[in-house]
Amino acid sequence: MTITESELREILDRESDDGLHGGVTVADVDRRVRRIRRRRLRALGGTVAAGLAAALVFTLPEGGSAPVPDDVWTGVMAQPSPRYGARTITDTILEKKFSAMGERVTFDLPERRREWMLWVQVHCPRQAEVLYWEEGVYQSARLCNELPKEGDRSDFFASLMVENDIKHLEVAVVPPGSIRKLGRPLINDKDARQVVRDAGKSRADMRILAMTSWIESCDSGPGCRFADENRFPPG
Repeated sequence: MTITESELREILDRESDDGLHGGVTVADVDRRVRRIRRRRLRALGGTVAAGLAAALVFTLPEGGSAPVPDDVWTGVMAQPSPRYGARTITDTILEKKFSAMGERVTFDLPERRREWMLWVQVHCPRQAEVLYWEEGVYQSARLCNELPKEGDRSDFFASLMVENDIKHLEVAVVPPGSIRKLGRPLINDKDARQVVRDAGKSRADMRILAMTSWIESCDSGPGCRFADENRFPPG
């Protein structure tokens, strides 16, 4: 830090007041400049301390004249970080009974968000074959042979791989072995129509179930899982 004009004037004035006539040496100037700087630093330190005290008064709650505990900052830093998990939400958008076998039955699927996943099951007689169309376009055939995890163990169903954005789904359930009677692999819409025609019409107790599922964030509650937890319970 360089000496200012005001500092130099102060030194010379004090020299005159002391009645010294030996002249001002460089050492004298240096010592007095240091004293001036020390006084200013002490004054600055007092100002900063006063500012901090005022800030604490404004931030402490009412009646906060008591001294701040030594471990207040430690307590703040020790707070656990918030955890963010996720849960799966499932909603049934269509559940309908039907009985016609050997013919195409149309189902309208309600509107839903495109990012949601869509699951469709057709509950039907064991070993029956399920053919399905999306918006009139033939997709595939499934075997009605899956067992539910819970509930009636005599209930069988076929899971359909359905695109999420479709609005109209057609399903034809035919008796076991109907596709084999075609005499060749079922590969297109023409083959599917032939299988349905040759199967003949009959009746059975059946049901279609359509569900959507999506993931939502959570920090607690039923079904909320975290990345640092085991995916499956032990045992």
